[in-house]
Amino acid sequence: MTIHPLIICGGNGTRLWPISRTESPKQFQRIGDEESETFFQAALRRHSSALYARPLVISALRHRDTVAAQLAEIGAEATVLHEPMGRNTGPAVLAAALTLLTADEEAVMVVIPADHVIEGDLDASVQAALPAARAGRIVTFGVKPRYAETGFGYITDGGPLEGFPGVRQVERFVEKPPLRKARLLVESDIAFWASGLSMFRARTIVEEYERFDAATVAAVRLAVRKGTLHRDGLELNAAHFAEAAAGPTEQVVFERTRRIALAPLGVEWSDVGCWTAMYGISKSNPQGNVLQGDVVAVETTNSMVRSTSRLVTVVGMKDVIVIDTADAVLVTRVGHCQSVKKVAEFLKAGARVEAESHGRKEGPGVPTAFGAMVPVFMSDSLEIVSVRIAAGESMMLDAVDNREIVVSQGEVTVRTLTASAALRQGQRMDLQSALPNMLVNPTGADVEVLLLTMLGGKAAVAEAPAALAALPAPGLPAPSLPALPRTPAAEGPLPLYA
Repeated sequence: MTIHPLIICGGNGTRLWPISRTESPKQFQRIGDEESETFFQAALRRHSSALYARPLVISALRHRDTVAAQLAEIGAEATVLHEPMGRNTGPAVLAAALTLLTADEEAVMVVIPADHVIEGDLDASVQAALPAARAGRIVTFGVKPRYAETGFGYITDGGPLEGFPGVRQVERFVEKPPLRKARLLVESDIAFWASGLSMFRARTIVEEYERFDAATVAAVRLAVRKGTLHRDGLELNAAHFAEAAAGPTEQVVFERTRRIALAPLGVEWSDVGCWTAMYGISKSNPQGNVLQGDVVAVETTNSMVRSTSRLVTVVGMKDVIVIDTADAVLVTRVGHCQSVKKVAEFLKAGARVEAESHGRKEGPGVPTAFGAMVPVFMSDSLEIVSVRIAAGESMMLDAVDNREIVVSQGEVTVRTLTASAALRQGQRMDLQSALPNMLVNPTGADVEVLLLTMLGGKAAVAEAPAALAALPAPGLPAPSLPALPRTPAAEGPLPLYA
C-alpha cells in the first residue's frame, strides 16, 4: 500500500519577514541562495520515493500560479486543492481526505508542512508507524527536543502501545509552555517536540472529525463536491468552505481522540520558524558566518547576512542577522528573531504594502504570480499602491478597512465570496472590509489599478490633495455588486484523484 503525501502550504511565516510576505510566504522562498530549492520544493522531493503515491498539495487560491510554477520548475506533478480562504489545518486536511476517499476507501495519508527542513531517513520512521495507521490509529510524529523551546508544542510519551512496536501511547499534549515548564519537559526525557507531521487513514480522520465537529465535515464535504475543477486543480467552493470552523487538526481531533499514537522521528528537524533557526540550519564559513547573495563581511563572526538585490557590507559585527530585500532591511541579533513577527504585525495593521508583497526592484515593479505592486504615495494618513495585473491573472487582497480601488488602465473584476462587479478605466469603488477581495483581469492585456488605503479614516483623503489630484477622475459611476454567478456543480464527488 502506497502512502499519499499531503503538502500543506499554509501560513504566512511572519517571523521570516522581510523575505516572507503575504503574497510570497516562507514556504515558497528558497532555503539558501538563488541556486537552492524552495521549502515547498524540498518537501515534494522528500516524499517522491516509491513509498509514496502522487502527492496532494493544498494552498491558498492566491498562490495558485506560484504553486504551478514551482511544480514545473522541478518537474513534479501533484493534485492541487485551492483554498478560497484560510481555515487553519483542520479543514485543509479534511478536504484532502475527502478527495482521496473518492478513489480509495483505504487510503493512508501523511500530512507534511511545506515549510520545514528535515535531514535523515524520514521514510524509515514513516514505514515503522504505517501498521498503526492502517489499523485505524492517528499517528503524530515527535522529535526529541534539543533545548527548552517555548514556541513549540510538546507531546509526552505514555509508554508502549501493545501490538505496534513502531509507535507509543500519548500521555498528554502541552501547547507552547513557559520556559520553566519547557525545561522540565526536556529534562523528563519523555517529552517530544510536536513536529507537525502526522499519518492516518483518510477514513479515520473523517470519522474522528465527525465525532467532534460534524458541521465542519459537512461544510468541507460540500466545498469539495461543489468545487470548480480547473486545469491546475480544484478550487474549493468558497461559500461552503467559509462555513467550516477554523481550527488546527491537533486541537480539534488529536488532543481529544482515543486513537492517537506517538511515533518518534529519528531525523534532524527544524520548523525554521525564525531567522535564528534559518542561521542554524545553514552552512557557515570558518568565521561562523552565513553569507548569501552579494555580501562582503569584514571582521565579522557568527552572523548571517542575506542580500537579494544589491551589495551589502558588514564590518566589525558579531552575532547579528542582516536581511536585505529591494524595499526593506531587517537588522537583529541572533536569538532575538521571534520578535520579528511584531514588525510584520505592525506593518499589516498599518496596511503597509511591505507586509503584503515585495516592493520595487528595477523597472515598473517586482514581478509576482499576478503582476507587480509598486508604492506610489505614503503618508501617516494615506497609502497609494499601483497594482499591475497580468492578462488572465488574479490577485487576492486581505480584508482591510477604508480601502478604495481606482482603475487607471483596462478592465478589472472585483470578487468577494458572494458578489462580483466589473470596473472599467476611470471607475472607482470602495472595497468590502469584512471579506477578502479578489481582483481579476479577464482581458488579454495587462491592467493597472490604484489601491487607496486611508490609514486615518475617510477624512484622511483631505490631507493628501496633491496625491489624489494625480489620480484619474472617476469618469463613470461606481457599480453596485450583483450576485456572483454560481458554477453548476456535478452530482456526487468530483473524480479528481484518479
